[in-house]
Amino acid sequence: VRQAATEAMCNMVGNQEFMDHLAKPDNLRVWVAFSLDYEVNFGCASAALGGLAMAVYDINFSKALVASSNFDEFAKALMECGQLELMHRAFALFAGLIEHGGECRDALVNTGLGAFCEAYVTSYQDESKALNDFNFSSQERRLFDVVMGLAKEIARSLR
Repeated sequence: VRQAATEAMCNMVGNQEFMDHLAKPDNLRVWVAFSLDYEVNFGCASAALGGLAMAVYDINFSKALVASSNFDEFAKALMECGQLELMHRAFALFAGLIEHGGECRDALVNTGLGAFCEAYVTSYQDESKALNDFNFSSQERRLFDVVMGLAKEIARSLR
């Protein structure tokens, strides 16, 4: 039920009233918590993080997100989660924040995202070795390529 409700609310991204609602610290805290609950409820975490990634275009939302008290922990946990589907959504969110520049970009720099992405790209530079080491399905291989592309883009942007 929580996943379905989260997915339904994601459909409201773009509606200004919902964006104003989402940018309020207490409401944002719920979405961040849902995004980080991937070990217990992966579907809901994926939906919540996808919703946040879709909302990143809104500068007020983005500024509220990076100003939230747990932004550093949020960003670091998602960087290190090891779940390609979540990393894809997180890196898309981070790329959007970087595009805003200023305090949004600075907040990501402070999390160590640039160094993480540099290390991630270096570790898996030999993609064929990485793909063999992890025994990815064809779908996971495509997702790995997308995540690797986003990591490279982020690393370049934060140099």
